[in-house]
Amino acid sequence: MPRAAGSVWLRFRPRQAGHTLPDEVRPVLAAADLAAEQTAARVRLAALLVIGLLLAALGSLSGVYRVHIAVIFALNAGVSVAAIVLARPGMFRSWVPWALATLDVAVVVGIMIYGDLNERMLTSYTPGLVVSWAIFVLLGLSAMRFKPALVLYLGGLFVCSIALVTGFHPAPAVSTGADFARLFDIEHNAVRLSLIALTACVLAVTVGRARGTLVEAVIAARRSANLSRYFAPGLVPLLADAEVEVLKRGRRQPAAILFADIRGFTAMSEQLEPAAIAEFLGSFRLRATRAIERHGGIVDKFVGDDVMGVFGVPIATSADAANALAAGRALLAEIDAWNRKRRSAGRRTVSIGVGIHYGEVFAGVIGDGERLEFTVIGDAVNTARRIEELTKTTGWAMLVSAALIEMAGPSLDHDLHALPALTLRGRKEPARLFALDGFKLLRRCPECKSDGYPHDARSQPLIKSDVILARSAR
Repeated sequence: MPRAAGSVWLRFRPRQAGHTLPDEVRPVLAAADLAAEQTAARVRLAALLVIGLLLAALGSLSGVYRVHIAVIFALNAGVSVAAIVLARPGMFRSWVPWALATLDVAVVVGIMIYGDLNERMLTSYTPGLVVSWAIFVLLGLSAMRFKPALVLYLGGLFVCSIALVTGFHPAPAVSTGADFARLFDIEHNAVRLSLIALTACVLAVTVGRARGTLVEAVIAARRSANLSRYFAPGLVPLLADAEVEVLKRGRRQPAAILFADIRGFTAMSEQLEPAAIAEFLGSFRLRATRAIERHGGIVDKFVGDDVMGVFGVPIATSADAANALAAGRALLAEIDAWNRKRRSAGRRTVSIGVGIHYGEVFAGVIGDGERLEFTVIGDAVNTARRIEELTKTTGWAMLVSAALIEMAGPSLDHDLHALPALTLRGRKEPARLFALDGFKLLRRCPECKSDGYPHDARSQPLIKSDVILARSAR
């Protein structure tokens, strides 16, 4: 019981709870509040129209039309229209629901007291009037706003107002209708008011739970959005929904692996300030991410100036190899366009090497304790890394394995240049590698001792523009 009471109390502390909400969550909740207010206003007007049509039909059947009923209907219609107008985005304020709730109580209690002179009855009989049943409709409408405190306020205001009205004129103890009067004595009216109060409390608890669920959903969506900043969008649903133990078990599957590396980055970083290095790496990573994700891949990791892209995780398709090849071309095109901007700004051009391989990998979460990482590992990953390393010595900007070409399809053969048998680092068997025609690395400048970083005066375009246009048209 103490724990349940504490939970309910926390639900009804909007001011304190609001301070604990992240700044990104509050605008979302404000938009939800506005939408709820608009819905409640429309439902209110629809309910009023239904009641109005019912009264008109009953009046037509009986042949009796009462002026005070038309006045009451017009008064409620005015409040309903005001609720719709005040719920517009440009006019809505936080005090609007509270003002409308107060106005509703005033209208209902006023009808109880003055409606056709209280139907010629004592005020102690007012809880038996039809208008008293509208209280539950109004409580339901207040619940639609997802504000538990508002429900409690409305219910408490109804109970206090009606208690004051009925308390001034208790039912006579003795009369010709003694049995009827006993139904509306203080005890019976107290029970009726207690039912209204209990209904308000139950609705408030229900609304509080719904409000808490809404807040948790918004926070979860925010966390998912934050995850997408650190993980590829394709992995976010998998990481958010799957259990950690399932992710740790992982699975073996085929995938295409792309590695790209900036040439001469170490020497360049020694000449730049940390802020300039961060800006340079950010620009490179932006272009690498754009090229990889546009072709259905995910960025597995960045390590310094290296990028690793994966195609086929978490769902492998027959197009993964072709997509990886297209992403490699797109990345080289991105670097070529970047180099044109850098030349016009008087900066050094950038040279990269790309290696791509296709094979079986293990995809899952690795790590112990609190530090976990979703990645792909296996011989295919190591092979792709070593293929990329060969771009430093072969003079080609992008090298791909025979396994990738086989999976990509025979239509690419005319675009390939078969290389002599080369041995990858740490391997005994030579590998069959292919280079794409037109994708040449810059020649190393003999005056530059920066491990292949091109000298400004000898910088040339990494990819010819006519080659890019011809291939993008295919």
